[in-house]
Amino acid sequence: MLNKNDILLTSHLTLKSIEEKDKNNMLKIVKDPLVKKSYMLPDFNDENEEEKFFKKLMNYSLDKNHFVYGIYTDKIIGFLNDVEMKNDEIEVGYFIDSNEWNKGYATEALKAAIQELFRLGFKRVIAGYFEDNPASARVMQKSGMKKIDRTDVVEYRNASHRCYYYAIEK
Repeated sequence: MLNKNDILLTSHLTLKSIEEKDKNNMLKIVKDPLVKKSYMLPDFNDENEEEKFFKKLMNYSLDKNHFVYGIYTDKIIGFLNDVEMKNDEIEVGYFIDSNEWNKGYATEALKAAIQELFRLGFKRVIAGYFEDNPASARVMQKSGMKKIDRTDVVEYRNASHRCYYYAIEK
């Protein structure tokens, strides 16, 4: 079990558990084609699937076995999550509402997450990005991460995407 803080505060953001009142904003973000281009999100066939997906995200954000936070200004604007944990290493992913891009929010959230993960005892934090999303690479660089010798090819939306990785060590 992770003994994560319930709330992480930065200069402009609050990272915390997702609440039921965030549902409409969160679903708007996860259905945004610009967000879906570089963060692996499902398509929804109906409101029932949307509801299940939102509940899953909300429950993960409350689960002490997962490192999952909603990213907030005055409302939810994004999401940060664990992708894989093994020993003292964790891979994280994140997305920000496309209307909030280029404001430094992803970098601010990732820096806060890295600090919290180091506090929790992780020695290495990894994040990956699709080749056609260099803005995410800049977020990782600005967060103190360095490019590592790891690449993957990921199948997503009927296309192959080369994925590059960055890491930071305590």
